[in-house]
Amino acid sequence: MTATEMSNKREEALDSTRGWLIVGLGICILTTIWGAAFTFTVYADRLAATFALSALQVSSVFSIMTVFFLGVGGLFGVFAARFPLRPVLVATSVGLAAAATLIQVVDSYLGVVVAFVLLGIAGGTAFTVVVSLPPQWFDANQGLATSLTMTGVGLGPLVLPLVWLWLLARTGFRTAFAVVVGAAIIVVLTSSLVYRRPPSTSQNAVTVDATWLRLRLSSSKFLSTATGFALAFSWYYVLSSYLVDILTASGINVGVAAAGLSIIGGVSVFTRVGGGFVGDRVGRRGTFLASVSLASLCSFVLPFAHSSVPVYIVLFGFGVALGPLASLWSPIVLTRFGHENATATVGLLNIATGGVAFFAPLAISVLHSVTGGYVIPFTILGTVTALGAVLFRWGTSSKGSELCQESESLSTEPTD
Repeated sequence: MTATEMSNKREEALDSTRGWLIVGLGICILTTIWGAAFTFTVYADRLAATFALSALQVSSVFSIMTVFFLGVGGLFGVFAARFPLRPVLVATSVGLAAAATLIQVVDSYLGVVVAFVLLGIAGGTAFTVVVSLPPQWFDANQGLATSLTMTGVGLGPLVLPLVWLWLLARTGFRTAFAVVVGAAIIVVLTSSLVYRRPPSTSQNAVTVDATWLRLRLSSSKFLSTATGFALAFSWYYVLSSYLVDILTASGINVGVAAAGLSIIGGVSVFTRVGGGFVGDRVGRRGTFLASVSLASLCSFVLPFAHSSVPVYIVLFGFGVALGPLASLWSPIVLTRFGHENATATVGLLNIATGGVAFFAPLAISVLHSVTGGYVIPFTILGTVTALGAVLFRWGTSSKGSELCQESESLSTEPTD
C-alpha cells in the first residue's frame, strides 16, 4: 500500500463510526473498572468483616492497589505499545478474573493484598489503553471524544456505589466482588473485539525499547509535562483520602462532608463533556490550564470554608476543574509528543501520577500533624498544583522535536 493510500485510509478512519464505538466501550470500561477499584469506601467495612482485617490493613490494601493501578498499570501500558491491543485486553481480562477468583478462595490479609494488586495492575493497564486510544481515532472531535470517554471515571463513583449497596444487602462481599469485577471482564472482552489502533501514515513506528525510553526520559520537555501533570492532580488524591476529615475539622456536618466526593464527581461528569466541547473550540491547552488554576484556587480556599454554602461552592469549583483536567490531558500530550506509541506515552504519565497519588496524601498528613491544622498544608497543596500548571504549560509549549527522532531499530507497527 502506497503512502498516499495509507494516508487516505487514515483520513477515512478519523472521526468515523468505529471511533465513536471505541468511545462508547471506553465509557463502559472506565465505569466498571473505576467503580470496582475506587469506590472502596462503600465496601471497606464488609471487606474488613469478611477477612477479619483491621482498619489499618484495609487502608493499606487500597493504598497498595492505587499505586499498582497508576504506577505498575502505567508500566504495563508502556509494554503494551509493543503488541496489538486485542491480546493486551484479553490478558487484562485474565488478570481481572484472577483477582475475582482469589477473593473467593483466600482467607488472609496477604491473599487480599495479592488480589487487589492484580486488580490494580489489570485495571491500570485497561485505563492506560482506554485513555490513549480515542485521541488517535479523532481529529475534529478529538477533545469531545476523549471527554466523553472520561465520563466513565465520573460515572463509576456515581453508579457503582448503588450497585455495591444493592448487592451487599442481598449477598456477601465475595459474591458482590465477583459480580462487579465480572461485569468489567465482560466489557473488556467485548472491547477486545473492536479496539485497535487506527491506520498509520507511516509504514514503520519506533519500537518501544530502551532507546525509545531514553529519548522520552532525557527530554526536559517530556519530564516537565509528566511532572506537571502529576502535580496538577495532587489535590484530587489528597481529597480522596482526607476530604471528610478536612470538612468535619472545619465544623461541617458529617453528612455534607461524606457527600463531598460525590458532589465533585457528579459535577465533573458534566464538565468533562463541556470541557471537551469548549477545548475543541477555544483551545484544549488553555482550557486545561484554566482548570488547573481553578483547582489551585479551590485548594487555597477550602480550609477557610466553615459553613455549608462556602463548602458547596468550593466543592462545585473542584468538580468544574476536574472535568477538563481528566479529559483534555491525553489529546494535549499526544498532540505535542506524537500519537505513535500513545499507549506507552500515557503509561509513563500514569507512573508519575502513581508516585504523587502515594506521596501527596502522606505529605499532607505529616504537615497536618506538625502544624495542627489544614491551612498551611492546603496552602502548600495549592502552590504545588499551580506549579503543576506552570510545568505542564512549559512542557507542552512545543512539539518536543527531539522526541520525534527515530531510534536505530525500527519495527512494523502492531496491527490488530
